[in-house]
Amino acid sequence: MKQKTNMIPSSVKAGEYNWLRRFIKSNKKIHSFFYKLLRCNRTVFILRSFWRNTNILFGSVVIETISICNRKCSFCPLTYDATPGEVMTNEIFNKIITELKELNFKGKICLSCYGEPILDKKLIERVEKIKKELNSFITINTNGDFLTYKKFKELVSAGIDVFCLSQHDKEPSEQIKLLFSNIKEDELKHIIFQTVTENSITLTNRGGSVPTKTLHPFFCAPMLLIIRADGAIPICCNDYYKEINFGNIKEEKLLDIWNKPFYKKVRNEIKKGIFNFEICKKCLGLNS
Repeated sequence: MKQKTNMIPSSVKAGEYNWLRRFIKSNKKIHSFFYKLLRCNRTVFILRSFWRNTNILFGSVVIETISICNRKCSFCPLTYDATPGEVMTNEIFNKIITELKELNFKGKICLSCYGEPILDKKLIERVEKIKKELNSFITINTNGDFLTYKKFKELVSAGIDVFCLSQHDKEPSEQIKLLFSNIKEDELKHIIFQTVTENSITLTNRGGSVPTKTLHPFFCAPMLLIIRADGAIPICCNDYYKEINFGNIKEEKLLDIWNKPFYKKVRNEIKKGIFNFEICKKCLGLNS
């Protein structure tokens, strides 16, 4: 059955399948209370992280296949300083997949960072390659501006497991409405929908690179490997300018970069709640 064009299904509207999380996110005051308590608390972060073995292989990978976006959001560094937009070359992408296969990598892969992934004309073939070579769980983060129902079906068929679809305006765009007017009930499992605007409480200031008002969440994932469109491997997804850069896949092997003593030291410090870099202090509000 088709959905009404002005309605986002309640099963995906809060961005979570878990009913408790949907309930919490449905009320801004409740959401803010729990977010401050659980996500903006350094002690809670350490308690959740101290047991992690940061010397083992990374558990998830972000591959930025494109660093170009059609939007200019106030909470994104691209709006204030658009670095040269790039599309990841086949050489870099294929090298990543080959090395992940050699490592018998079985974790999740997200095909987006700062760009709009659906602008990548090679996205479908890249998704197909990941599924064929690694059979990984694949997600993308998209603003939905180019996500037609036809494109949605093509990407699901290629191997995308979940679209993290964000509404950046006060009301859903016409394209998002059109998508949900065509999507079938059994296809909703592929979508996590959320509203992300300048008033969202879950925003970060991207290492101090944007003037967004934020609650400074301790959203640090030391076991997440970030690979930018040019092959660079920075400390995290909030390091827009790649200030803390551990290497480049074009010049070194992934495993060699991951096992660098300095990289290991940084990961071990992060899990203990030790943040020595200025970019981390700005991101987490430790200087305020």
